[in-house]
Amino acid sequence: MKIDKSLHEDYAVLTLKGEFDTFYCPILMEEVDSLVERGVHNIILNMRLVKFINSTALGAIIRAHKRCKAEGGELVVDRPSSFVRDIVGKLGIDQVVPMFDSEEAATKHIIKTLNASELVGDTPVDQAKILIAFPDETRNQQIGGKKTLVGTMANVDGNRLQFVWSGERSGISADQAKQLFFQGSDLKLKFQVKLIKKGYFEILAKVREVRSTDDGSIRVTAVYDKISEGDQAALGQFAADMEFLKRQLPES
Repeated sequence: MKIDKSLHEDYAVLTLKGEFDTFYCPILMEEVDSLVERGVHNIILNMRLVKFINSTALGAIIRAHKRCKAEGGELVVDRPSSFVRDIVGKLGIDQVVPMFDSEEAATKHIIKTLNASELVGDTPVDQAKILIAFPDETRNQQIGGKKTLVGTMANVDGNRLQFVWSGERSGISADQAKQLFFQGSDLKLKFQVKLIKKGYFEILAKVREVRSTDDGSIRVTAVYDKISEGDQAALGQFAADMEFLKRQLPES
């Protein structure tokens, strides 16, 4: 089986071609895990060219679906072949994993999921994902190679941002994490604030402060080192707008 990947702004499409059997289950999960770690939690599986699928592969699709769900996203099947549709229908798997007859219908479902998730949370950036990369080889070696880490946004304005990161899944303690994000170190950051910009902000920043949290994560404050004037103005305006709106809300 072959897997082609197509990345969009808020989701990815994995097109499966050939026979999907036990051998390819780890390959699919690696693709899904890689996307999720990069902050892509919504995935469409295009299965119109899948000629055969076995029970283990069906289990892998369910696991991949649960993986996306755990991150607040969704995994759906788009245009299953007649063989896949017959098997999935007989086993009732389409009652667990959404299935659609067209790419348009699958995409609309993903967008609906995204819109719903954006209504959850206290602020437009709280709990949003931030992609973190180290520009130096030393720290990349410490985390096992050049990787993109995924943190959780906490606050942002025109001069700095704060995020929370946990190394638990990578076996990195809070103390070790503090060494990775030491004061004055450089970071490459990528994130979205959809209220002011459809695309991503990509910023070079320096760590100003890092603190441990009660759950073993770290909270990092980073100041911008290299940012366009337009992006800095937009983030500053966003912070000012949010502060104004908070003042207008009645106190509970």
